[in-house]
Amino acid sequence: MIVQDMGVAEYIRTCFPGLDIHASTQMTITDVKGAEFVQAQGMTRIVPARELSLKEIRQIREKTELEIECFVHGALCYCYSGQCLLSGMIGGRSGNRGQCAQPCRLPYKFNGEKRYYLSPKDICTLEMIPDLIEAGIDSFKIEGRMKKPEYVAGVTSLYRKYTDLYLRSGREGFHVIPEDREMLMDLYNRGGSSSGYYKTRNGRKMMSLDRPNHAGVPAVKVQYQKGREVHGIALTDLNAGDVLEIAGGKSNYTLGSAVNKADQISFLVQKQIRLSKGAVLNRVRNESLLQHIDSSIIEKKMQIPVSGELDLRIGKAAVLRVISGGVSCQAVSSDTVQPAQNRPMDEERICSQIKKTGNSGFFFESLSVNMDDNIFVPVQQLNTLRRAALEKLKTEIEGQYMRNPGNIPKLSASSVSMPGQVKPAGCRTDGPPQFAVSVETIEQLKAVLLLIGKNVPVSRIYLDCSILETAASEQAQERLAELVNQFRERRIEVFTALPHILRSTEHLLFKQVLDTSDNLFVDGVLVRNYGEFRLLKERGFDKSLILDHNLYVFNSYARKFWNRLGITEFTAPLELTGEELEQLGINDCELEIYGAAPVMVSAQCLFKTSGHCRKDYRVSRLTDRYGNHFPVKAFCSSCYNVIYNDRPLCLTKYREEILRLNPARMRIRFTAESADEAAEILKYMTQAFGDSVNKSADGCLIPEKMPGRYTEGHFKKGIL
Repeated sequence: MIVQDMGVAEYIRTCFPGLDIHASTQMTITDVKGAEFVQAQGMTRIVPARELSLKEIRQIREKTELEIECFVHGALCYCYSGQCLLSGMIGGRSGNRGQCAQPCRLPYKFNGEKRYYLSPKDICTLEMIPDLIEAGIDSFKIEGRMKKPEYVAGVTSLYRKYTDLYLRSGREGFHVIPEDREMLMDLYNRGGSSSGYYKTRNGRKMMSLDRPNHAGVPAVKVQYQKGREVHGIALTDLNAGDVLEIAGGKSNYTLGSAVNKADQISFLVQKQIRLSKGAVLNRVRNESLLQHIDSSIIEKKMQIPVSGELDLRIGKAAVLRVISGGVSCQAVSSDTVQPAQNRPMDEERICSQIKKTGNSGFFFESLSVNMDDNIFVPVQQLNTLRRAALEKLKTEIEGQYMRNPGNIPKLSASSVSMPGQVKPAGCRTDGPPQFAVSVETIEQLKAVLLLIGKNVPVSRIYLDCSILETAASEQAQERLAELVNQFRERRIEVFTALPHILRSTEHLLFKQVLDTSDNLFVDGVLVRNYGEFRLLKERGFDKSLILDHNLYVFNSYARKFWNRLGITEFTAPLELTGEELEQLGINDCELEIYGAAPVMVSAQCLFKTSGHCRKDYRVSRLTDRYGNHFPVKAFCSSCYNVIYNDRPLCLTKYREEILRLNPARMRIRFTAESADEAAEILKYMTQAFGDSVNKSADGCLIPEKMPGRYTEGHFKKGIL
């Protein structure tokens, strides 16, 4: 089973202890520590985040006993695997549930220029197969979601071909012929391809900025146009049924006959289409290639080769021995071989009958016959003998792979809790609503402190790690410590929000963040990935830990898993409805009631892609085709970007329902807000949820709705 949810993993391990569990790429394992964590939970294989370099993959191979499965070909997500919320937030189709609507393939405006900024080129690593194998990768993963069968079959056949070539001939005999490389481009490419993140951290060259769909291969160079008639020269062999893309797909042309490379070609286009001399037209459908894949791969029977030996001796039972892959067995006829009364059977006819394997899954690669002269064997007897031998062979081969289920335990209500049956540890049971505030800037922190001095009820503050990272000077750290002490004097907990992504290249930075946290005497940390949890345990961190929303606790099995590891506080998932949250029970969870969700966390850098990266933690905005603005922040020390939702979540409309859910705290998240905006929002949110008569402390009525644009997230709508 391949899983993302630790609750599912807990359930499988309990119910099916002999079944291998693989860690999905959506678990976002980005370093050795994350890999060690899932190995400690009994997983046998890991599909790490696609953003890892070969060096990082090699480290996982050397320091764990896990099998490694990596993506080698196909579409790349813009964001770190499993971190995307954009599709669900704007369209209700969750990428985390396999329903991604691919908003990354749409045009956006950034720094004044409109391009396909979120659309990576497809990855192609055919030439890198020796490097991938030598890095310790056990399994190649080809992305085929929503692709046609011809694409899947063609791509897989080439990776099988060149993997076998390397295993057979080594680096010296490894060479990819140009025709095979062009075949991959013919099947699908977005303006070329890249080798992914195996050799580079990020970069403009990895992005398909001009188009998000299949670009095809150069096919015709225009010589001139006369009226509607275009004349050109073929740049490659063209086939009947091939499709040329004209004017960006507005007037495609389908060839009626084949044209050889370097031959002349002419065709008609629509009246309004004008093509300049020297323009190159791409072929976006290679009909001959698709038909070849259909006939040679897709329609071909999947059969295993067998060697056979048949003994036919008069007066004895016929014996057929079959061998495949080191497995051998035999079948014996119930009747003996008889001398021929009239027409004896010849060897050719006997072989022909035995080789009629039909849909058995086998074919005879070789068959030897040892027979007496002048014999007769009924055709039905030969058929029965063949079927019996191949059925035995099938059973023997399958038996090699059968898992012994052992003693599967029967679960009782007490062994795995069901939703709502067990009250989690550390939950809130009574008292007024509690609030937590997350900040990403010093200005926001100061604004919160000022309001707390005016009796705004906040019991916990989250300092984003970027605040600690940018407080590099001794003077800056002293000022930060003064602010933290003022919160502590008011008996308000201070937590550090750890990085969204932790790579082995940032372990030193992570240590510095924890050292600074220790110097500030923080009360705990907000954990955002598995590697961080592993490192904290190794460090002997003895303060409070709370999981962020992306370390999903969708079910009671996941809660039980984390409780067993000492975690008793969680963040309610952003993708559950109020009804689902009630079923789960969230009195040990913080529920986000305000904040722009981080819809994409990416190894790519929009600032670098659009110009130059200045390593200054800038905040800018990405604008979609409807004019919606998505804040973008560069977390330069860890080298990743976060794209936030274009409008913040605001759940004041569901005040009474949320109070009935009784979350441990209600969280208010500030991201790109100014100090003044943060102050107004904090005052509004705490008053809206804390004052049952809907009035502020000075007696003024609180607005029924949050001023400005906002979203209610998935609290009512849910997702697919």
